[in-house]
Amino acid sequence: MSGLAEPAPPPRVSELFEDVQVPGITYHEMEVAKATPQSPLKASRFTIDPGSGTPEDQHAVHELWFIAQGTLDVHYDGVRHTVTGGDVLYFTPWKKHYSRNTGTERVMVFSVWWP
Repeated sequence: MSGLAEPAPPPRVSELFEDVQVPGITYHEMEVAKATPQSPLKASRFTIDPGSGTPEDQHAVHELWFIAQGTLDVHYDGVRHTVTGGDVLYFTPWKKHYSRNTGTERVMVFSVWWP
């Protein structure tokens, strides 16, 4: 035994369920600010059921999507891209994008955005 105290675990980031009015989508926004108040980052986790998709979106922030599982057609700036679990996408501000789950399993995405 070294006599050193065990390091404290990192703060957990809790999730808030947000009622998204899009059939087939479940959305959880992370409370990153509580764990790291100085961080400019915001984050969410969402799932998309087979045959469902996100509405077209564009915004002033930079955004990363980490595709955890499933197959997703992402339409970005007028071009369709098929992505699967393990892929990471970067959306620049003000570029239109939307997605559709074209596979047979639920898609899970982790999203991080910043100004």
